[in-house]
Amino acid sequence: MTRWLHGDMHCHCERHDLVEAMFDGVDERLDFVALTNHAQKPIMEEQAEMIGRARELLPGFPIFYGLEWNAPVGVHINVIFPPSPNEAVNALAFARAHDRGIEGSDPSIESAMATLRALPKNDQPILFFNHPAAQPQFLKEHIDAFQTAAGPDIFVGVEAFHGHQGTVRPAPIDNFSYPSSCVGGLCDHVYERRRHFALLSHSDFHVHKQEQTPDYPLGVFSRSMVGISDSEDRARAVFAGLRAGRTCASMGRWLELKRFSVGNAGIGETWKENGNEAFLCIEVEAAEPIRQLEVIGQFREEQSPGVLISLGEHPQGELSYEIPVPAGATGFVRLRAVAASDERPPPAPPAPRLFLSSAVLLGTESAP
Repeated sequence: MTRWLHGDMHCHCERHDLVEAMFDGVDERLDFVALTNHAQKPIMEEQAEMIGRARELLPGFPIFYGLEWNAPVGVHINVIFPPSPNEAVNALAFARAHDRGIEGSDPSIESAMATLRALPKNDQPILFFNHPAAQPQFLKEHIDAFQTAAGPDIFVGVEAFHGHQGTVRPAPIDNFSYPSSCVGGLCDHVYERRRHFALLSHSDFHVHKQEQTPDYPLGVFSRSMVGISDSEDRARAVFAGLRAGRTCASMGRWLELKRFSVGNAGIGETWKENGNEAFLCIEVEAAEPIRQLEVIGQFREEQSPGVLISLGEHPQGELSYEIPVPAGATGFVRLRAVAASDERPPPAPPAPRLFLSSAVLLGTESAP
C-alpha cells in the first residue's frame, strides 16, 4: 500500500541566524526537506553546520544535504545526497570539481556523472533539473545526455512548475505550457521511451530575501509527493520513491490521490499485458471543486502524447473512475487535475493551480 509523503527539495538559506525561521513549523506541513544552497557560493562551506542545527531543531525529521549545481549547457540541477557521515565531503568535492561557476572545474556531463557513479552505492545522490523555463536553451537532447551518463538511479526527474509561486515574478508563466510538464514536454519525452521519471514541485524559497521579496515558506504551497511503503525508513524510502518515479507535483494541498493505476501497476511502475482486460483506475479526494480532470499519455508508440481522456468538472469530495485500456496498449498515462478556483494565498496573484502525477508506463520498460 503506497503512502504519500510531502516534501520540498529546492530551497536556500545563506545566513546562520535564519535557520530557525527557515524551518519553523516545517514538520507540521511537510515530511522531508533538502537544503540546496548554490554550489559556487561561499555559504556552501558552512551548509553542514546549518543542516546540523536544523536536525537538532527537528529530530527524526529527514533533512537532506543538497546543492544547486551550475551544470553544463547553462542549466541548474539539484544534487541531493542521502544522509551519511560523508554527505558534506562528497557534496563539496563534487561542487569544487564540476560547478561551472568555480574556476578550474570541469563541468562536463561525462566527467561530473563519472564522479557521482564512482561513489559507494549508499552515498550516491539523486539529480533533478530545476526551473527549465529559465533556460530556454535546454533541450530534450540534454535530458538524453544526462540520462545516458548518469543512469536511472542518479538522474531521476525534473521540476514540473517554476518555484517562487508566492511572488509576482512567475505570474506570467503558463503552467499548462511549462516545458517540463506540458503535453509532449520534457517529461513526456522520457515517458515515450518508457523510462520512469519523477515530476516534482518545490518552493525555491530564499529565506534571506524575504524582506525584499516575500514568498511562500516551505510547505505552504508547492510540494513534491513521494510514494513510500509504511514499513520503510523514511529517508531511504524517499530516495527509493524518487528513483522509481513514484511522485506527484502539487500546487497547494487541495487534492489527495488515492489511486492511479493500470491493473496492478501504479505510478512509477510498468503494466505488462497478461491477456486479461485491463482498466485504468482513478480515485481522488478533492477538498474543493475541480475545473478539469485529464489523463495525458499515449496508448500506441506511433501516437504523439496528448490528452487521452477528459473527465470534465467535479464538485469537491471523493470520485473514482474505471476506464478500459485498449488491448496491446504501449506507452504511458499520467494524471492532470486543475482546481476550479485560481485564488492563491497572498501575496501571489490569481493563477491556475495544478496537480500532476508521474506516469504509469504501459508495455515493456526500455533499458537505461
